[in-house]
Amino acid sequence: MSGPLIGKFNNVILPKSEWTHHAHLKVALWHLHTYEFNDAVCRLKSGIILLNNFHGTENTDRSGYHETLTIFWAKVIAIYIELNSSNDLDELTENFLNSTLTNKELPFQFYSKREILTTPYRAVYHEPTLEKLDSETLREILNP
Repeated sequence: MSGPLIGKFNNVILPKSEWTHHAHLKVALWHLHTYEFNDAVCRLKSGIILLNNFHGTENTDRSGYHETLTIFWAKVIAIYIELNSSNDLDELTENFLNSTLTNKELPFQFYSKREILTTPYRAVYHEPTLEKLDSETLREILNP
């Protein structure tokens, strides 16, 4: 799965048209599977910011990089990887991308839209306020 998408992301040449929600998740999953959590997050953060710059997307208090969403998705994916540790990267990726955990609305189960779209949440990671983000909660979402 490290193929062209990861190479384009890491070399900051991924076209904006290819930088979709699923591409974000694939890149994050690859990093979190390949590196220890904190290292993966550092690489993701810097990569997203650099890619935004490459695309001409400003990283400000109203657009571009979003710290809370990035860490939120990294935690979701890390928990998913842990819950499915016997699967290889290709299986993890395919199963994750076909799961309910990839729904763009998922963060709003853990945060109110009003709070997560504020500058403080964009600038600094905030823990979820509506529901605990842990393996038990994700299992319930996966198997309602």
